[in-house]
Amino acid sequence: MGMAPLYFNTFLPLTNAPSSLTHIFHNMLINMEQRDWNELPVHCLVEVFGRVGIESLVETCPFVCKSWYDATFYPQCWEQLVFTKSPCLRSSKHPIPRLELDKDSWSDCCLVVPLDQTKYADESFEKFVKFAIGRSHGLVTAIVFHPKSLLKEGQIAWIAQRCPSLKLLVLPSYLSYVINFEVSNSICNWKDLEALQIASLIGLKKTIANISKHCRNFNHLSIYVPLLDEDVALAIASQLPHLKTLDLRFSTIERNTLIMIIKGCQELEQLDVSKFKGVAGDHEIQELASRICVFKHEGS
Repeated sequence: MGMAPLYFNTFLPLTNAPSSLTHIFHNMLINMEQRDWNELPVHCLVEVFGRVGIESLVETCPFVCKSWYDATFYPQCWEQLVFTKSPCLRSSKHPIPRLELDKDSWSDCCLVVPLDQTKYADESFEKFVKFAIGRSHGLVTAIVFHPKSLLKEGQIAWIAQRCPSLKLLVLPSYLSYVINFEVSNSICNWKDLEALQIASLIGLKKTIANISKHCRNFNHLSIYVPLLDEDVALAIASQLPHLKTLDLRFSTIERNTLIMIIKGCQELEQLDVSKFKGVAGDHEIQELASRICVFKHEGS
């Protein structure tokens, strides 16, 4: 069975909702001919709206009836902000399924993409992000950006001040030098952070150090870079010993670097180094990795 990154399981579509919620919503649909849409319980609406996605919260739900419109103002509806399919990104040539960052979409969005090709974030996108975060009133627990979103300097710092409860952050594939260090500095505001996906080595050692210092529940790290250097690997091995999932599926990694990580991160349950060759004949790596439940490498 393949890896199941934390962010895949953090957002559950309605079809995977708890049985009690599904039962309630099913009964609503059965009885809709006998009941007015305005009579649906607010707590049920809020529970469902928190799962339908930002585009539905903005473009569909508010226009059904007044009670649905009012329900969209509840902050609980805006805890999980997935911007990969937001209205401001409709023009993307590389749309990705909600919470499914597959190999093809990310290989097209790696760091070799020139800045002038990253045109999917503009003033309207910045305003949309502010609008969604404003609706949450500080309750945001997850933010997922499209790989080609282009963030502006100061935007991450602004988000950090207004989203203190953030647990999951999936960053775009391109971040400027300044923004990378904004991420590093913002970690101090996210005491509850559990998972981070990033595609840059700039400032990453500082980011890891701050995670180690401030984020006690951190357990999932995805790094999508062409080559994982030894300094960053040493930081991971020495400062994140309780890491559960490490996703390096698009990164080239040297043998000694891999061994360093496996030895340092003793609690790893999932490790993806899909571009690493030679595991089949390497008895040392096989023995070290035998305790890891899911170990993906080239040929596995």
